[in-house]
Amino acid sequence: MHWVVQNNLFNERGFHTLMQVLEHGGLPHTLVKVIPFGGGVEPAVDVAGPVIVMGSLTLTRYARERGWVPGAFLNDHFDFRVWREHLGEHLLNAGARVCRFADVTPVDGPFFIRPCLDDKSFSGMVTTWEEFTAWRDSVLVLGEDTTVSADTWVAVGAPKSIQREYRMVIVDGRVITGTRYKLGDRVVASAEVEPEVYAFAQAMADRWAPDRAYALDVFMHDGGLYVGEINNLNSAGFYAYDVAKMVAAIEAMPW
Repeated sequence: MHWVVQNNLFNERGFHTLMQVLEHGGLPHTLVKVIPFGGGVEPAVDVAGPVIVMGSLTLTRYARERGWVPGAFLNDHFDFRVWREHLGEHLLNAGARVCRFADVTPVDGPFFIRPCLDDKSFSGMVTTWEEFTAWRDSVLVLGEDTTVSADTWVAVGAPKSIQREYRMVIVDGRVITGTRYKLGDRVVASAEVEPEVYAFAQAMADRWAPDRAYALDVFMHDGGLYVGEINNLNSAGFYAYDVAKMVAAIEAMPW
């Protein structure tokens, strides 16, 4: 497997570990700069055989354009509407209303909103109707936000109190490694993940998978475990999960 890694991930603690794992394992890899607005990468990568990327969504899209295999684990299943269809009540915001960004109707009190797609068009947030309408007006009237449009599909629901957040790495149906990355509102990356979180993540992986490899975010709400979201593994943060285990699992995948 040839690994193509974006060079501006230096602030990610797992980036250095990833580079060490690739170098110590003698795994072929190229560190690249991603050129904005569809400009490709520098240096150019032209290799035979399997290629995988780690970096931004721009890099994952470039991998798909190049036809690299596996390239990036990204498809139409990374969509809140699809998650709800398969995971039902195990999804934290299963009761959310789905509509176009332009069609969100008035809400009393604070509410949660997120894009349906894993496209980083905006980060899920708790907001108020006054704050939301001011933002929406700037998008629809002034066009100030180029990543969101009237037709962006969103999920709108009640805010949830989250005690802990975990990121679990799943490859070919198996939970490979995981990290706790939040305690309440504080980002506290730790490799300490309770056995029940691993068990829940495996149960969800047994139930349904969006692709052969992905990052499953597990949230603890009111003492119960739920799927918070599902992320494209190639663009998801490492936090404190065991990068070596992730690399070994990807390397072992048959192609």
